[in-house]
Amino acid sequence: MRSRNALSYLIATLLSGFGDKVLSIAAGIWVRELTGSNAAAGLTLFFYIAPTMVVGPLAGLIVDRFPRRWVLITANTVSALSLLGLIGIHSASGLWRVYLVMVIYGALGTVGSAADVGLRTSVFDPEQFGSVNGLLSTVSEGLRLIVPLIGAGLFVLAGAMAVVGVDMATYALAIGLLFLIHVQEHHEKAPTQHWRSEALAGIRHILATPLLRRVTWAFTVLLGTVGFFETAMFAVATDGLRRSAAFVGVFVAFQGLGAIAGGIASAPLMRRIGELKTAALGMIAIALGSAVVVVAIQPHSLVAVVIVCVGTILLGVGITLLVVAVNTAIQRSTPRRLMGRVDAAFNAAFNGVQSISIAIGAGLVALVGFTIPILLIALSAVIGAVMLGYRTPDMEPVEE
Repeated sequence: MRSRNALSYLIATLLSGFGDKVLSIAAGIWVRELTGSNAAAGLTLFFYIAPTMVVGPLAGLIVDRFPRRWVLITANTVSALSLLGLIGIHSASGLWRVYLVMVIYGALGTVGSAADVGLRTSVFDPEQFGSVNGLLSTVSEGLRLIVPLIGAGLFVLAGAMAVVGVDMATYALAIGLLFLIHVQEHHEKAPTQHWRSEALAGIRHILATPLLRRVTWAFTVLLGTVGFFETAMFAVATDGLRRSAAFVGVFVAFQGLGAIAGGIASAPLMRRIGELKTAALGMIAIALGSAVVVVAIQPHSLVAVVIVCVGTILLGVGITLLVVAVNTAIQRSTPRRLMGRVDAAFNAAFNGVQSISIAIGAGLVALVGFTIPILLIALSAVIGAVMLGYRTPDMEPVEE
């Protein structure tokens, strides 16, 4: 039973994640074709991410109040049905429908993500969290290398409705697999406080837990600058290396390779040195990767291109080590009854900070170029590493 539960959970999670990635790539391309506007295409991702910051606390409350498996099944079912709203759009006049579906899709994705993490803690034992997080991260990053090609290629060859059909099919398969999972879940059946107080319980737990407080502050310091990469890497390709903007795709591919390596290494590292030191090591790799990218810049130089790609590999390794270690620390330091609210609180806060840093980075790169923004990322990563590594407390016991 445990083996069936684990396998069903892993495949269901990867299937729904694959469908989401394919749709997110194709949706932006579709909007660009419908409107001819790059800005309109960019807003597609905004409308997908924005609900995370708004729905997060309420989503966490829902996930902790009801059985996570049924919440996840319901969220996936409604997400699949919401895609029917994309049928029949053939011109820019239907743009509002695309945006509306993306908002609904993003909001339900927030609920589904919190339910998924909560269910994970029931399917696996605490000592398995690190390995499972590392495995999911490795496969997810591996998909990043091919999903853009699949999403864009499917759209070009068969059109938007083919992409919608594939996404709905992956959801259907994932839902079927979730029905095969049978676990004893922990959830509160009746509210004990006002719903607002209950919704904020995840934030209170983070603030009351020293380990999670430290992780939160260190991660926030990095996320306050890491969004600079979204604009800076285009400037590195065009202004620094004198390549086309499309060359950023090469950086993404090498970062994906680094992320796969980081995912494979994360579980053994956490078993050896613990979550906080693994996260600190990830911060150091991000700082080194950022420094390598800046130092290597030389126009029209093949050697410089190779060194920058090495830097992006380090970035991929560091980001994955950091994310896997942070997620594992959260899961091991949070009672199951609070897991949905804590996960939703983290995601809402981090997505908000990262969104702001993306906007600031766009203006900063336009004003001063890419060197200073990337060095600021390296500096924030060093500060985060110090915050995580200066003293490692024992993992705190978690009440069930």
